[in-house]
Amino acid sequence: MDNRWWLLLIPAGVAALYFLSKDDEPANPSAGKEAQFLNYNKDEFFKGIIQTEGHFRNGAIPCCVKHLADCEGHCDEGVSHALIAESSGNSEKWKSLRDNTRDFRHDLQAGKITPEQGIEQARMIRHQFESFNPEYDISKCEACEV
Repeated sequence: MDNRWWLLLIPAGVAALYFLSKDDEPANPSAGKEAQFLNYNKDEFFKGIIQTEGHFRNGAIPCCVKHLADCEGHCDEGVSHALIAESSGNSEKWKSLRDNTRDFRHDLQAGKITPEQGIEQARMIRHQFESFNPEYDISKCEACEV
């Protein structure tokens, strides 16, 4: 009997590797706990960046530093949770969001940010977050339109 039948499996293996490496596919579709943790990070980041903007409006700059540091921490966790629960592409988006949040916090701590600039920067970072988490896009909030 010819033992070369296993050669027929090579195309199937190559196809499997291709589909497993796709960036838009979840790394682990059964990662229930990681998805729960990621949802927590999303909620906390969203609340923190909204609070940051509000504190800039009210002149409470030290509170802005605290909220930005908290947002940054949720981005750190979002990087790993997104990698498991969503995709490597979303994980990279969390890294970029973390880096922008950290840079913003550092500039604020160095005294380089006015309250007006802080409000604008907080909005830019919130828009970056909303770009890959559209369920948090407050411009689409039906309650806010009333």
